[in-house]
Amino acid sequence: MRARAIQWMTALAALVAASGCARHTTAAPGTRAYSDAALQRGKQIYARECAACHGPQGAGTQIAPTPLRNIAARRTFGSVRAVVLDPRPPMPKLYPSRLTRGQVDDVSAYVENL
Repeated sequence: MRARAIQWMTALAALVAASGCARHTTAAPGTRAYSDAALQRGKQIYARECAACHGPQGAGTQIAPTPLRNIAARRTFGSVRAVVLDPRPPMPKLYPSRLTRGQVDDVSAYVENL
């Protein structure tokens, strides 16, 4: 009986530890929660691949005048991701030549949280 109680306590401790890891996420109201690591990767990708046209904070420019800031109020994550995967010209198609699917997810998450 005692051995079974120790097994249950060990399993419970593992569950609590695992759930604590999931709390390290960032989300604005109305957006999905993403890990801080995914958002950091997305920020780096955005700076390298997107900021020149969309602006460093996603406010828009003459090249890409539609602001990306607060896009979560206008679009779902899936629709943002779809645009990154298969954009209309003049936006460059970065997947799969320059971005992996995981990188598309990361930059889409970052854009959703601008």
